[in-house]
Amino acid sequence: MSSRIWIGLLFVVFGIGFLLHQADIWDFSMILSNWWPLILIVIGIILLINRTYSSAVTGFLFLVIGGLLLVNEWIDINVAALIWPIIFIFVGLIVIFSRGQREKTIHTERDVNSFSLFSGTDVRSQSGNFQGGNVTAIFGGAELDLRDIIVSEEGAKLDLTAVFGGISITVPRNVHVEISGIPIFGGWENKTRPDDPDDVSVIHVNCLTVCGGVEIKN
Repeated sequence: MSSRIWIGLLFVVFGIGFLLHQADIWDFSMILSNWWPLILIVIGIILLINRTYSSAVTGFLFLVIGGLLLVNEWIDINVAALIWPIIFIFVGLIVIFSRGQREKTIHTERDVNSFSLFSGTDVRSQSGNFQGGNVTAIFGGAELDLRDIIVSEEGAKLDLTAVFGGISITVPRNVHVEISGIPIFGGWENKTRPDDPDDVSVIHVNCLTVCGGVEIKN
């Protein structure tokens, strides 16, 4: 399941919860006060599903903290005394095993999938049959270099999600970009100029920007 679907489901759940609260069917504020750590757990699961090193480490941290906070809602323990040492341990591990500069990841598959949360990703695709994929940046940034791709005969479709973050994409000059989506206190900018509008491949871009932005250029 793509990150866009997870984010959409989160908005739907909160919308339904507040709607039922306004209708006096249930006390959604009380439910949130008891079960809000599940949000951290869900974020952790999403990051673990992404299966990259940085997202796995961050995802496990969200799971541990969310689990401790959830247990604290039912058992009287000093969670603060446990959370901060755990955070320091994870930060130390990230500093030890991460590299000083963000390296560009080489991508050769037909679909690209990138997820960044409080971090950044830099992907360069060399796919010979590019069909699209998903790029998500939440409180972070993502750079996607597509200048070396060959778009599939059927075209390609990219789903972009920027939530308090930014996404920058560079495409070849033989590509025409058709962009649409939903801006929520955010937006996008298409700076592409194909060389020959009559002889180009097409990439369809669908954007969801929430207090974020997307830039597409040659």
